[in-house]
Amino acid sequence: MNRIYLGFFSEFNLSMADNGSIKNFIIDRVDYDKYRIIRYLKNGREEAVCPKVVYDLINNTIISTSFSVLSDGEYVWRNDLEYYVKNYNIKLPDDFIRKIYKGAAAN
Repeated sequence: MNRIYLGFFSEFNLSMADNGSIKNFIIDRVDYDKYRIIRYLKNGREEAVCPKVVYDLINNTIISTSFSVLSDGEYVWRNDLEYYVKNYNIKLPDDFIRKIYKGAAAN
């Protein structure tokens, strides 16, 4: 199965994935429950950890002294994606949002 990368913005300069500039994903208002999505993102399976200072791509403040790569088996994201969802209303793929809502309904 091909895995789908989320939030690997070009500003990170990572070779593993490039979803384009974060500026293309910031929207005025999201059409999903941000806190449900953030909970899901936080609960992903950790696949890799990198001890590197992580800066906010918009205002250049320090977010963390490391980042990790998380996955649910289908989607892959950096742990700081939840920060960007919370603070910048990041547009996420509809299929990803549906997957989260569908999974919550099954529980």
